Amino acid sequence: MIKKGVLVSKSVIDFLYMFFSNIIKKGFGLFREIILAYLFGSSIMYANFILLRTTTQLLSQFTDGNALQANLLPKFSKIYSDYSEVSLNQVFSFSKKTMYLLFFISFLSQIPVLYYINPEELTFFICISILLSVVVSLSFFSSVFLVIMQAKGLFKLHSFATTFDMLISTFVLYPVSLLFGVIGIVISRIIGMYSLVVKYLKPLLKENEGYTAIMSAKDLNLSILLLGNFVNIIILSSRFVSGLDAGNNITFFNYSIVLLNVLITAIVLNVNTIVLRKLSITKNRSLILLSVGIALFLGLGMVFFINTFGYEVIALIFQRGAFTMEDTMQTFNYAKDLSWSFVLISISSSLFQPYFSLDQNLIRNSSKVMAMIFVIAVLGVITVIVTFDFSAKQNSLIMIYAMSIVSVLLAVASIFKYKKYSK
Repeated sequence: MIKKGVLVSKSVIDFLYMFFSNIIKKGFGLFREIILAYLFGSSIMYANFILLRTTTQLLSQFTDGNALQANLLPKFSKIYSDYSEVSLNQVFSFSKKTMYLLFFISFLSQIPVLYYINPEELTFFICISILLSVVVSLSFFSSVFLVIMQAKGLFKLHSFATTFDMLISTFVLYPVSLLFGVIGIVISRIIGMYSLVVKYLKPLLKENEGYTAIMSAKDLNLSILLLGNFVNIIILSSRFVSGLDAGNNITFFNYSIVLLNVLITAIVLNVNTIVLRKLSITKNRSLILLSVGIALFLGLGMVFFINTFGYEVIALIFQRGAFTMEDTMQTFNYAKDLSWSFVLISISSSLFQPYFSLDQNLIRNSSKVMAMIFVIAVLGVITVIVTFDFSAKQNSLIMIYAMSIVSVLLAVASIFKYKKYSK
């Protein structure tokens, strides 16, 4: 009983650290958007930048964040549960080699987008593209060791580290963006991530005694990478579609998503992380009901909040500098239209966590099937968008709602798989 009480107490403390750090990080993220709205508003140059950045962010969904967490957290949680000392030399070597590969893939993926937007300042945007590729590489490297931090149960340190990253990048954003324009946005992120690596991740790189942890391409299951980060893939795909009108519609989509993310992910993602780690070590189905209940409650609360107070909140947060009253109205309308999709996305995200806690060998085939269904659904939606003459906004709404519904159906299927393999 005492041991169980200690575990519950630690879980609560871990959650509080992650919760409050995420609130702070979301605050920094919101403050960054306020700065960007003030400096760039809904300008075409900023819209082109967002479209280019969305391309690299889509790639990053397969190389960091929830995707890496779903792949690596169960494995490393078990390693640190079995061994008191673990050497990360091989993990460091593999991560460094993968960084270089990701840089080139990222840069090549942006070339078609550069050709599509055909900006007058082509050299300027090529420089942005190179720096965005650096961000993708650094993001992968730092994400690997941040997941290891969580696997060791160092949620407090993880919270401090990720908050420090956002603090530094937000602190330097205004001066570098004022000096260099939109390229300053990327420079600020590079400075933040480099500071994170130097201050918090270097000690992990020095752990070279004990059991040798092995990381290889086999640990990066493409199907699980896709399913593990399906939330961001849905959002980014919808944002990308919203920017294909060669106008500034993508800026309103972006500001809306920032607001919706602040209101819901601060709690839902933290709960999901703790649930994933706990289920990787021991099965507790009551955690599943708790996480889904929290996701549903927060989602419905968010819809009410946006529809009731959305306009006033957006005006209060963004309406200054280059961000006009018309921008406020456009962003508010977008946020209302998008809000219900976040309820579906949050529920499906919570439902998927038990599935990710299972041994990858058990779920490899079913993951391939679900990932294939997801990809076919995306292609199907794109076919509809291309076939019919909808506006860019309508296309983005079709994308996000169609894929949100698909994600819920896949998440329900994953629960049945979890029940089958966790007996």
